[in-house]
Amino acid sequence: MHTTMRVSVPTRDELARVAEDEFGGISLDEALRIVLFEHASAAAIARLSADPEALSEYRAEAEGLEGVDTEIAEW
Repeated sequence: MHTTMRVSVPTRDELARVAEDEFGGISLDEALRIVLFEHASAAAIARLSADPEALSEYRAEAEGLEGVDTEIAEW
């Protein structure tokens, strides 16, 4: 589905610069998806950080997974 979105020219140009310089020339759509994902991730980290018990549980789980790694054969 294609939907038109209105943004100012400076905003469009800034997104285009980010898409080119930071993301290797991807489409503006994909760059916006990355920016939105990063925003959602930062918000989730802020919520987690505000709950010391949840943060402690997260860190314990992360430590348990730290050594779990597997080599993937290239085909």
